[in-house]
Amino acid sequence: MAIPIGEAERERREANEELEGARAQVAVLTGRINELMSVVNGWDAIIAAKRKRGDGDGGALDAPAAVPLPVAVADQMNLSDEEEETENKTQFVRDQIHANVAKGMTPADLKKAAKAVGMAHPSSWPYGPLQRLKKSKEIVKRKGRFYPGPGKDGLSLVG
Repeated sequence: MAIPIGEAERERREANEELEGARAQVAVLTGRINELMSVVNGWDAIIAAKRKRGDGDGGALDAPAAVPLPVAVADQMNLSDEEEETENKTQFVRDQIHANVAKGMTPADLKKAAKAVGMAHPSSWPYGPLQRLKKSKEIVKRKGRFYPGPGKDGLSLVG
């Protein structure tokens, strides 16, 4: 049974509208996630500073006794080794590039985003993760900006 072209075009148009709506929701949620990560990191810094100084409100922020975490828990929290910290920074770069697919990201944009969430990094960052992602074709560079690679976000890149 053949589908009339008018019906196919209508279905495509509806699917495209739904896709655009979903992308808008993802952009909003990504922004909210970054905002909340900044807030949590800020509170972590305040709590750590208060603990270090030994001040607080009646001992409410006394450091808990050190209890070793089970290996499975440490693995889930990405605390098992230093290599995973690098993976987290690479994942951060990957996530930021995917979240900003429309305009792309420059290394300076990535540094600003990392600073906003309180991520510590060396001055040479994010060039290492960008090189690795570019080499694996997860991202592409056009006119000084990085974008997801072909097929990585469901879009084919134009231009």
